Amino acid sequence: MALKQRTASPSVAPPATAPAPQPLYSTSSQYRNWRYSKQGLAKIRKDLNEQAVERVRGMVEQERVQQHSAPVASTSTPSASGSEPPSQPTTPPPPSEIQYLTVEDELSLVTYYLTQISLLCGAFKFGEMVQATAMTYLKRFYLRNTCMDYHPKNVMLTCVFLATKTENHPISIDSFSSKTRTTPDDILSLEFLVSQSLRFEYKVHHAHLAASGLLLDMQTTETPLETLETVYTSAKQHLRTSRLTDLELIYTPSQIALATFRLTDPSIVDRWLGIKATRQAAHNAEQRLSAQTEEELEKDKVVDLLVEIGEVIMMAKENPVDKAKVTEVDKRLRWARNPEKDPKSALYKKRKAEEEAEREAKSRAKAAARPANDDESVFD
Repeated sequence: MALKQRTASPSVAPPATAPAPQPLYSTSSQYRNWRYSKQGLAKIRKDLNEQAVERVRGMVEQERVQQHSAPVASTSTPSASGSEPPSQPTTPPPPSEIQYLTVEDELSLVTYYLTQISLLCGAFKFGEMVQATAMTYLKRFYLRNTCMDYHPKNVMLTCVFLATKTENHPISIDSFSSKTRTTPDDILSLEFLVSQSLRFEYKVHHAHLAASGLLLDMQTTETPLETLETVYTSAKQHLRTSRLTDLELIYTPSQIALATFRLTDPSIVDRWLGIKATRQAAHNAEQRLSAQTEEELEKDKVVDLLVEIGEVIMMAKENPVDKAKVTEVDKRLRWARNPEKDPKSALYKKRKAEEEAEREAKSRAKAAARPANDDESVFD
């Protein structure tokens, strides 16, 4: 008996087309959690600063009261680390005369320590990845914290050490701390706090890696390789400047990388964009716009974006960190930092004494509740 040929039922839908692969960056936590609009970034910093001023003002008043109260009993509190900024003077000005840091003050202080990361990594001969990652960590940390609570010098060192582990450039904590004139505890005591502020998201997608890919792809422009390599070398210098700005918090790595190429040689980038736009227009030929109009609109939009990024980089290059301003801000920070975070303050010692007393009380209560001859209690 002949078998009848089976035909597909018209009600059965054809298999779905596999979704186009997504770029690695667009699926990363960096894309989801660490990109902001300019307005959003400004609001985060403004809110953090205002909350910190209010909180620190209250802590300063509590510190004054504590200093005039009975002496705190001696406790085993951590010593002030070498990376801690100087303790507040014993005779601070009245609270009404303290000049708390503004958002601009905090940004100038953080930017200065970004430059110090570059110098520190150079002294240790750490690679580009360690330097870039540490700088990103520092910027992200101060989207969750303020300089009035944690001095950037302390955090900077921890960010660099953490970046050496993230980027597989191991160095012992003893070696790192000895060369930075600190102690291992100075570095490690902040490591969990930094990690927590980073949301434990250590991977960073950097613009200089995107630039490497662009160098390869731009060979389609038939530009001589020697010319491309010269442009790439200059672009890398612009990329290092870009790390002192907010660009990586607003734009994608590929946008920043392409902008640095355009700062060096606009003609190469324009030619490359033309090729990319033509390819894209070919795929969209059935859409309402003509291929030529589509190409022109897309290219103009990208160029405007690249110009905007390039202006930020050039502004940073032409206006380096003002060391005098940073020094003045740091002096004011001695009076305006949170005494609750200062191991030498009376408030810090009082809080530590209270915590230690609470731990001892819990330990005594737990010991009293144990049955006699309870062998398992050794594992409590």
